[in-house]
Amino acid sequence: MNKKIINQLLLNGKSAVSEKIWLKSIKFFDKSFIKNNKKLINQALINVTLLLKMKELNNNKKRSQSKEFPYIVNNKNRISLALKFFLSKTKSKNEVKVYKRLVTDLLAAANKLGAVTNKRKSLYEYAYLKKKYFYYRWF
Repeated sequence: MNKKIINQLLLNGKSAVSEKIWLKSIKFFDKSFIKNNKKLINQALINVTLLLKMKELNNNKKRSQSKEFPYIVNNKNRISLALKFFLSKTKSKNEVKVYKRLVTDLLAAANKLGAVTNKRKSLYEYAYLKKKYFYYRWF
């Protein structure tokens, strides 16, 4: 799991920098909060994992006619998709340090709070609205 997180944290293709960020966040987590960080990280990833995702289908024959439809994500792709979803929100914030942002977002996701879970809920609501196009998945 650590390698997957480090690979998703890559900044400008430098894996050493992302590894330092991850190790600093774990040390900061151990110093300031609960000692059992593996359970909390797993709980945060379970809470962030997406079951549905939206896909857009463009029709080339008619202009500006595209359909969005939900599809169920495979078991293989769920963890990597959750990491991308979670870490993209972490990178976009403007706070002091990256490792502190990562820890605060992990705590919020483990408690089912924060921007990531709100984004997940809004995605599920949007997928429910577009459920009539659910049977267009053939790829």
